[in-house]
Amino acid sequence: MTENSTDPAKAAKAAQKIVDILINEDVVIRQRAIQAAMLLLGEAMPRSANVRPHSGDDEPNEDQADLASFFNRGDELKPADYAYLCAAYHFSQFGSVPFSIAEIREIATDAGVVIPDRLNMTFGSATKKGKKLYQSAGKGSFRPTATGSLEFGDRWNVKPGRKAKSLLTAKGNGAADAAIR
Repeated sequence: MTENSTDPAKAAKAAQKIVDILINEDVVIRQRAIQAAMLLLGEAMPRSANVRPHSGDDEPNEDQADLASFFNRGDELKPADYAYLCAAYHFSQFGSVPFSIAEIREIATDAGVVIPDRLNMTFGSATKKGKKLYQSAGKGSFRPTATGSLEFGDRWNVKPGRKAKSLLTAKGNGAADAAIR
């Protein structure tokens, strides 16, 4: 540790700069911006900082802590790679259950990562050694192929999750739309 790294005045000055930048933003934007900055710096968020604001039930959101540690990989990734990592996170939660573009966008927002605008093209054209990694599962939905599932394990060290996907979790997914009709 250098002498400057323990200087409380320097830390206070840096904190004030951050406050000046975030003063006019709402609490969710502030938290996501700080989380994204920590991820970009390659540092883990303190456990208490990974918890979303309470919604009255006083239960911390453990998924948010898992999300931060999942995305803190220290790799230099392109936006398409972050989209694939978001799909890998979904896979780690629900297995080969289809995911919607909206769900991937929500995961990326929560993780504070940048993904491509045209996710349908990103997932539709993803291949490895000539084999498709994702297949269409309806309008705006995809599921990993067997090759894609293996790629999650090889590249990201991810195993399929076993959580059941509720209708609320599956928003934007064809399953939720069909259940409503």
